[in-house]
Amino acid sequence: MQVIKHRANLLVALWIMARQICFASANIFYLNACGSIRIAVAGRTANQRRLLAKRVWIPLVILVQLGGVSATVRADETLSVLKVGAEVYTNVTVTAVTLTDLFFTYDRGMANVKLKNLEPALQSHFKYDAAKAKGVEEKQKGVNLQNALPATIDRANAKSVMEDAIARVKAIVNQPVRQLGRASDMNVASYGPAWFHAGAAKPNFNTVDIRATQDLQYGLHPYVTSDLNPGVVFIGSEIEFNPATKYFYTDRTLPKQKLTEAAMLEINRLYRIIGSCEQQLKDAQNAGTPLTNLFRVITAHTPAILGLVVLLFLTLLILRQKRAAL
Repeated sequence: MQVIKHRANLLVALWIMARQICFASANIFYLNACGSIRIAVAGRTANQRRLLAKRVWIPLVILVQLGGVSATVRADETLSVLKVGAEVYTNVTVTAVTLTDLFFTYDRGMANVKLKNLEPALQSHFKYDAAKAKGVEEKQKGVNLQNALPATIDRANAKSVMEDAIARVKAIVNQPVRQLGRASDMNVASYGPAWFHAGAAKPNFNTVDIRATQDLQYGLHPYVTSDLNPGVVFIGSEIEFNPATKYFYTDRTLPKQKLTEAAMLEINRLYRIIGSCEQQLKDAQNAGTPLTNLFRVITAHTPAILGLVVLLFLTLLILRQKRAAL
């Protein structure tokens, strides 16, 4: 009888200890479970979608296409010379073709021209349709592109919209830079052994303003070069460095063209789109079926679950000992 009483006292002590641990773990479990549930339903309400839509705008080329879809896109198609009226563009790389416009990079930067101003042969090559283009232009009349209808980004299109925005950022950031042959009488500043250090910090797409981080130190010199570019120089006032865009540098053997105010504002806008898309994709990953969410919560809070099991086991054991004592 004395042994049974001793065992019962030991079990009671263990039960009290387990209960305290369990209560603390259960409290943490409850708070974290509520947080997980909030994440699982984030972004699903109509109000949240409308709020997101007010902050995100359609990319510039998509805005140009209001009222119609692209006739064709010949990305990366190259033309040695493109003549549009009195203007002549050399080393042209086509980035996009819409019903009304041709977008491209060339040896002096980026540009776009109206398809209706191209020579007949090029109009045919890019499948220009005068009737469809006129319809698009009619719909665009009176539209302020900065206040056009906002894009609706959701979990279904977030990946494709983000990829498109990233491609546009890369096209702006990696514009060709004018190169000159090095002459003996040039005052040249050399940067080396390379233009940029390895690696790049991922910018905060939701808050960064790349205008604040634009570095124009190269402009202190008339000409600059690096060990990577023997026999070639670049005009210092035409290039820049920006840690907030370095993440998208594709060719680090060349310096980057100095961005205009308009180009930097466009990148800021595209960054916001990328940030919104990343949040949608994160929400989609966190969301799942009720059973999946339950399993995820249980897996993440194993100590609390074990505490509950131990508490239940000790309770049953104490009740059994009391019955045996009777």
